[in-house]
Amino acid sequence: MSQTSEMLVYRALARDETPLVLSRLRLEGDAVGRLRAAGVFDQALGKLKSLNHAYLRKVIDGAQEDGEGYPWVTSLWMEGKPLSECRVEEKEIRMLGKQFHALLADLGDSANAVNFDPDYILTVRTPDDQLHALFSIDYGRWFDDWSSGRSPGSGKSATAEVRKLLEGLAVRQLRLPKKVRKQDPIPFVEERSPALTGYEPPREPWLGRVMAWLGILISLGVIAWLTWQGTSRTKENPRKEIPVWKSR
Repeated sequence: MSQTSEMLVYRALARDETPLVLSRLRLEGDAVGRLRAAGVFDQALGKLKSLNHAYLRKVIDGAQEDGEGYPWVTSLWMEGKPLSECRVEEKEIRMLGKQFHALLADLGDSANAVNFDPDYILTVRTPDDQLHALFSIDYGRWFDDWSSGRSPGSGKSATAEVRKLLEGLAVRQLRLPKKVRKQDPIPFVEERSPALTGYEPPREPWLGRVMAWLGILISLGVIAWLTWQGTSRTKENPRKEIPVWKSR
């Protein structure tokens, strides 16, 4: 599956066909020798298997090889996507922050041995599109610290690691292109469509005022013309004066 200078990771199947992840740890020679001491490896593995949390990959079994003495552990296989390859929105960063702090509170000092590298944090989405994270213990550090008589994760601060992880997610989210909300496109209307020919286009307010004044001027012109025509006819055919009878 994957390979680093410190660990080889394989996908395996249990006897009951349960999919597993097998991690083979390449520890330094001194650490391997200390783990061979009576009971040391078994105690480290027993404590590791006792860690149980909804946001932590469960360790199923482990052993130490007879030849090179490298330890290996198996954990449940889960389908998902590394956090480093996952697009995380602002509201999801807040949700992941709550999950991270819940893990720290429940694991106590053992949380310092959690691997907070985004490449090793598995993310899954629920049917309602909620993002959840699944962490793993840094197995190499766990066995190396235990064999040295230190508490696993000594010298590390899980709280500081979580803060750094959330800050990195926030910076990356700001650099991502924002999702543009899709809008209904404006429907295409053909020029010959009744939608364009069956209705008058809206007129501008000034056009209405011009048309009103033009109507008034035309009306005044008609009235003036009729008045002139009436005056001309009166001059051509003057009316006879009607006598006024005075009383004697």
